[in-house]
Amino acid sequence: MQTTKGWTAVRVVGLSLATCAAALAPLAAQAATNAIPLAIPTLQSPPPLEPSADPARWKDAAVASLPWDVQHQKAASEPTTARLATDGTHIYVRFDVTQHEALMAQQHTNDVGDGTDDEVWIDLWPNGNSGFYYQFAATSNGTHYQYSSENTAYAPTWVSFGAAYAGGFTVTMKIPIAVMRGSGAGGAWKLQLVRIVRSTGERQVWSYGNAQTNGDDVNYAGVLNGMAPAVASRAKPRIALYGLGGLGSSSSGLTTSRMGGDFSVPITATSSVYGTLHPDFSNVEVDQQTISPTAYQRSFNEVRPFFTQGANYYERFSCSACPFIAQLYTPSIPTPRDGYAFEGKQGQFSFAGFDAVGASRNDGAAALGYHTPDNHWSLTAQTVAANAPGLTDHVDTGGISYNDSKHVSAYFDYGYDHGTNVADPSQAQRYDLGTYLYSNTFGFAASLRKVGRYYEPVDGFVQHADIAGYAVYANKIWLFDKKSWLNSIQFATFEDRYHGHTGGLNQTDSSLSLDILTQSRIDVNASVGSSYLLLDSGVFTPISQNGIGVTWHSGTANDPGSNGFHGSSSTPTSLVYNTGRFGPGRVDSWVRSSTMRAGPRGTLSLEADDTRAYEDNATTNVQWLERLGYSYATGTNSSLAIGMRRIIGTPPLLDLANQPGFTRAWNLSFAYHRRTPHDELYFAYGDASQLSTLPQLIVKFIHYFGAEKGT
Repeated sequence: MQTTKGWTAVRVVGLSLATCAAALAPLAAQAATNAIPLAIPTLQSPPPLEPSADPARWKDAAVASLPWDVQHQKAASEPTTARLATDGTHIYVRFDVTQHEALMAQQHTNDVGDGTDDEVWIDLWPNGNSGFYYQFAATSNGTHYQYSSENTAYAPTWVSFGAAYAGGFTVTMKIPIAVMRGSGAGGAWKLQLVRIVRSTGERQVWSYGNAQTNGDDVNYAGVLNGMAPAVASRAKPRIALYGLGGLGSSSSGLTTSRMGGDFSVPITATSSVYGTLHPDFSNVEVDQQTISPTAYQRSFNEVRPFFTQGANYYERFSCSACPFIAQLYTPSIPTPRDGYAFEGKQGQFSFAGFDAVGASRNDGAAALGYHTPDNHWSLTAQTVAANAPGLTDHVDTGGISYNDSKHVSAYFDYGYDHGTNVADPSQAQRYDLGTYLYSNTFGFAASLRKVGRYYEPVDGFVQHADIAGYAVYANKIWLFDKKSWLNSIQFATFEDRYHGHTGGLNQTDSSLSLDILTQSRIDVNASVGSSYLLLDSGVFTPISQNGIGVTWHSGTANDPGSNGFHGSSSTPTSLVYNTGRFGPGRVDSWVRSSTMRAGPRGTLSLEADDTRAYEDNATTNVQWLERLGYSYATGTNSSLAIGMRRIIGTPPLLDLANQPGFTRAWNLSFAYHRRTPHDELYFAYGDASQLSTLPQLIVKFIHYFGAEKGT
């Protein structure tokens, strides 16, 4: 009977895929792109960077317009013109933007609050479809951000200016070529120019195709010729030395002083060896605490520099409509005494590895990837190992994926865990097969997977082991013209059904959700459905939470493939209510949060969340989270943040046999950060990532010798 059900599920998924593929076939035929080569001139003297300068003074620069709105799949509603030039050491860019919508320009410190204001940016691929990707973005007031597939901590020094005026704004950029890595063979780079209108979600691009859904897709990028005279010399080595002083109470044992360093040594134009000696992770300032009801272990974002630097090379496996599964989850690795790593790209291959050496423990990983020149096919192999006294664990994973960059993607992953904790190797494997069919306003995902009961890597994260079954997800976005009071409507549905090794159900989830966003950025979302989970005690219990939420000053519609439907806003106010059976009782939960401007450079955030569980044993468990934060942009490259948080009360039950304890935890944190081209200064009290404040005052200074941070 179980086999029959499994085969029926396969037939249903297959029929749904065939139907969606047929519906998308006409769209897939529209593959032509507007990729036009752009020749960048080399000037003897640079153009002016003052945004108020007459565009005629850029008359010798190459000129490009941004005619296509990728998000709405139609011509751009307002003109945007970009101009580019080089002097052999820098790339100069000027954007002249026409905008009649209300301008969002609330951020004033570089690298803080990206995704909340109107922006323009330039994407560069020095090695074409291979090598590293670089993005340089700026808002209408010149606040800027940068990203690279080379390093998640990429933070070179570059210059941007911005000025707004009636009917639009102008942004200028000066980007050093030496902070980008690539052979530059032939001088032909790939280039994309992008503009975002936050209030409407419009995403204008220079080079495009009718089937394009992602503005930063290298397959639709244009060609930038003329960079041969400007190709950077071999990347410089980097040494970052830091000194730290910590002051705590006499009884805390936290008073200390120490020195340490990070280093990076280029081996080729696109590969490096890097490491850390006596690493310091004292400036962990990200508050990730929450009390939202969950039956699963919570996951957290990695913030430690040694692990974030090479993060782009690992866990590059595809997964559709899936629970959180990561063979390498670095937050589970204790802070090492020192660490050594390498990373890089060569042609169509990418490769990376690290060894984190701790007290009587070693954790390491290595990854190798290959993609075809057209980026349609990719192969990935990865191994992760943890070794400690009485413990060894190794997990090997391989994956193959296909994406036509139009409307269809598919993948297959296989993993094998073996070591001390694996009692039965036949139940320590993972199989995952899935597909995703998409456009800019539609998405359909389906997958079949099996995760063995002993597939639980020590250095990984598996939300739920011992599952075998299927998952299906679909959503549809309707986008409206700016003349309408509506911005977008989204409808989504999700269902999964998994059995355990004994043959019985051990997880099911079903949900329907509706999201409505107005042009005035009021977002209303509602959900209904049910979720069940088999506990270790053998109880198959409900863990459902459904309700309604309203957000004022929300963001804008994203594509169906994104993790969230809406982009962010710098000053949202949200009120969310959820309720449902959760374990042996009913849980009502509230989230109340608001972020508001406090002067031209300050932001005040308030939050008060609570859960109220009415248990079947006639008890009521109540828990509160209260949070207050203030941030101030003290300058273009400096910021100040103060945070206070309290968690108090008893969380909901999952099982009557396991009564949770009462929690009372306070946290107070303060942080000041200032950055110059080769220096960083941190001044902090406490640690926002911890449940309770560590009573320690910290001052840290870092100096970078050679290359700049993240390059």
